[in-house]
Order: sequence, then C-alpha cells, then structure tokens
Amino acid sequence: MLLHALLALIVPNFDFSTKQPPKQELTVELVQPKAPEPLQEAPPAPPTPVEPEPITEPIKEIPKPIKKLETPVERKPTTQPVTEAPSQQEAAPPPEVIAAAPKAESKPAFVAPPPPAEPPKRSGPSDSDIQAARDAYRNQVQQELKRNQRYPRIAESRGIEGDVVLEISIDHDGNVTHVAVTGSSGNNALDEAAMAAVKRSNLKQYMQEVLRGHIDKITVTVGFKLEN
Repeated sequence: MLLHALLALIVPNFDFSTKQPPKQELTVELVQPKAPEPLQEAPPAPPTPVEPEPITEPIKEIPKPIKKLETPVERKPTTQPVTEAPSQQEAAPPPEVIAAAPKAESKPAFVAPPPPAEPPKRSGPSDSDIQAARDAYRNQVQQELKRNQRYPRIAESRGIEGDVVLEISIDHDGNVTHVAVTGSSGNNALDEAAMAAVKRSNLKQYMQEVLRGHIDKITVTVGFKLEN
C-alpha cells in the first residue's frame, strides 16, 4: 500500500485518453523530367608536332694508304745511243699551209620569162560577125520601110521632096519600143509619113539570133522623091 501511495505522489497524473493526432494531407506533384542536354564534343586537340629525329651519319673511317713494296728491277745496259730531245729552238718547222684559190661566183642561169597567156576565147559570135549582122539588119529594115511608106498628097502636089532620119529603139526580141526623128526633112508632112511607115512595118521578122543582146537601136533614112 505504501508503495502504491508513493507512486501516486511521485508519478503525476497521466491522461490515458488516447487522442489521435490531426490528419495531414500529402500532395504529390508529377514533374516531367527535362530532356538531357546534348553533350558537346570537345574539339580535338591539335596534333603535337613531332620533331624529326636528327639523322646521324656514321663516321666513315678514312682508309689508310697502303704502301706498295717496291721490288728492285734489274736494268740491263742498253747499247743504243741515247738521243737527246730537240730543244725549243730546234723545233720542227710548222706544216705548210696551202691556200686554195677562191671559187668564182656562179652567176644564176638566165631563165626565160613564160610566154604571155592567151586571152580567153569568146564562146559567142565575134565582133565582125555582130557588125555584119547589124548592117544586114539595117538594110532589111530600110527596104521594109520603103515598101510601107506613103507619099503625102499635099507634099506631092507641091513637089516637095526630102529625107527623114529616124532613130528606132528595139527590145531583145526585135519589137519597136520608140521612134524619134533625128534629122528632119524640113516638112512636117514628110516627117510624119516616115514615122507612120515604121508603124505599118514588121521589123521583128528581121531580128537575128546573133544580134540578141548586142543591139538596142538603129538609125535609118526614109527618102521621099517624086518620079519624073
């Protein structure tokens, strides 16, 4: 009993009521881990220069000269007389130099000039053939105009005579392209009658192949004379 009383005095009052501590809420946050940063490769260290090793040549030993043993050679006495070498004063004479005669200069041979080239031959008619054909053509035209001329009555009644010089232009085929009076008779009726004779004539029929391209006009005379 004493023991219980002593404990009651010494030990304080204990509250044996069990009180539960307040609940604590724990919050958990999920954090996405960061991607690791790429590792940067360190630049390669520059190669350390390698110093070339010095080349050491082996020291060559200088060979010592070998002394040859000279053997005494017995010389036999010669019976031939020893001839002395000629001195510088009594040297052999220089060889004779034969001078060759200069050659005469050869003159170039005369070359005759080539003959003159012949002029090219004309494939067409010659000048004489063209001139002969032109004269024949003029005579034929003169006769054709004489057959087709008409004497004007007024000039005939008055007894007027005269010659008319005409210049007739023709083309490549012989057609008349123009007529002009280059020498008047002094009478208009005679001049007009001569030009009218050209219009009534067919001069193309007298054109020759030789004259193509070599004649473009001719000059003819138309005469008017009264018969007695």
